[in-house]
Amino acid sequence: MRYILIGAVLVVSALGSSFVPASIRASTNPGDELETLQETVSLRAQDGARLLAIYHYPAARRPKTAVLIMHPRGGETNHFILKPLARAGIGALGMASRNPGRSAIHEELLLDVAAGIKFLRGRGIDHVILAGHSGGGSLMAFYQAQAETAPPNRVKETPAGDPPDLNKYDLPAADGLITLNAAEGEGLHLTHHLDPSITDESDPFSYDKSLDLGAPENGFRVPPEETRYSPEFLKKFSKAQQERGWRLVELARTMIREQSFYKELMKSPAFQKMSTDEQLMITRRAYFEKPMIIYRTRSDPRYYDLSLDASDRTFGHSSGPVVNGYRRSDLRDWEYDDGNSGWITPRIFLSTWSLVSNARMWDNLGKISVPLLVINSSADPGIFPSEAKKTFESAASKDKERVWIIGGNHGFVPEGPKAGKGDQQEQCVRAIASWIGKRWSI
Repeated sequence: MRYILIGAVLVVSALGSSFVPASIRASTNPGDELETLQETVSLRAQDGARLLAIYHYPAARRPKTAVLIMHPRGGETNHFILKPLARAGIGALGMASRNPGRSAIHEELLLDVAAGIKFLRGRGIDHVILAGHSGGGSLMAFYQAQAETAPPNRVKETPAGDPPDLNKYDLPAADGLITLNAAEGEGLHLTHHLDPSITDESDPFSYDKSLDLGAPENGFRVPPEETRYSPEFLKKFSKAQQERGWRLVELARTMIREQSFYKELMKSPAFQKMSTDEQLMITRRAYFEKPMIIYRTRSDPRYYDLSLDASDRTFGHSSGPVVNGYRRSDLRDWEYDDGNSGWITPRIFLSTWSLVSNARMWDNLGKISVPLLVINSSADPGIFPSEAKKTFESAASKDKERVWIIGGNHGFVPEGPKAGKGDQQEQCVRAIASWIGKRWSI
């Protein structure tokens, strides 16, 4: 395996290194751009869920290959790769999930992806390539792994023991997979960011200072001073994160067992003998899914100690408030998180954000056979070089290629000391178009 750096893009191929210069797009003539059209489409998943998508395609001819991009919480209808890919002659479908802006059951989201693939096949697309940015990477890897698994060996239930049984649904396999700064799986990713210094899940200010990333005695320094954590502290911290992750799994399961108790009680002979008031309260408890509130979820040592998993990133995470020019994720950790993982049902937590989630990207990549393109950027403050390397190495695909874009952040926006001329998104699109053009008809 060889590594080649041309300009600002490093390409690594499991089949031997090859690179098409950045100026060449998917069309036959370098620099050619086709006129494009876009169509807003309404899709329906096999379980009845309604979905919104936007399809970009060349105006003059039907493309033979299309990219489908989706994220578990939606928002990809306006992703930056869509229109440029259509200009290069490639169809591009950006989908919103069934629960846009909020977390959902991952096993159900696979039915959304299937609806998108079927739409593209219905438009005459010969080759469908799945693309997942950030948490979308683990979603698409989960989908493809299940699509390549023949019934009855697919996932039969969610981690909470609920439908869907994926063996009962048509999951057409895609022809290729692209990951863009993809996390290893949202459940594993969250666990690596949990603050283990919290001692009571019901009290956001409960606190064990010996496990606090922001405590000076543990190595933290307010920037511009440099933070450094000792190997002993990091080992203790990581162990405590895992322990908190498993505590949250058990908390979710306990909440589900409580709800299930009342559902079963409704079926019992004793229920029929109760008063109307008692029956009403039991029924309410059976149908009420108590939410989990998860505090303090922005504690990755690599946010602060830039010597760990070194890259071109700057201090903090993009979600941190900016104080004196520095992103202070240590302060963001003590704020209430958003609805992605901070306020969710226990069933969604187990399916998406927990250690028992089925959407573990590295495991699922080991089950796929289609060509894979792994794209990461060097200034990403949330996905680090060791994770990008493991994503590439975990894939069972014999045809796999890795692209390393210098100076882009998590969204491939220019950032950091090597931002250069600021064309990281364009580099990303060119890499995708080139990779597709070498394998499939455009």
